[in-house]
Amino acid sequence: MSELVLLALAGVVLALFVLAVALILLWRQQKRLKQEYQFLRSQLQRSNDDVAGLCAAAIAVDKRLSESESHLNHMLDTVNTPQPQHNELVIAEEEELQGGYSIAIEKIHRGASLDELVKSCGLTRDEAVLLMRLHGQH
Repeated sequence: MSELVLLALAGVVLALFVLAVALILLWRQQKRLKQEYQFLRSQLQRSNDDVAGLCAAAIAVDKRLSESESHLNHMLDTVNTPQPQHNELVIAEEEELQGGYSIAIEKIHRGASLDELVKSCGLTRDEAVLLMRLHGQH
């Protein structure tokens, strides 16, 4: 009977040993799986961040395309509307400038100051200085 008890005891010890080894193997596998899970979770988070960035970029591109389309439509409307001839515009501008300069020259002959020319004739300071040098009393 003692042999039978020893044999049973040896069987129990062997079973405990096998259970301990199995438990250690399961614990190591669980640890490895946890690390893989963390790695996959971080990759998924990066992928989600990339998708969010791409969506934001797509919205920005869409906005720029919309603005460009609007600008192009405005340009097309401008081109399609009848405009005065270029030569007529240049001539009108030259006549306006000459008329403005004539008034400024008359004021210079009457003794107007540099600041007065700038304010009353709409000239830049450099234009007024040049006219004063060309038409001023020497």
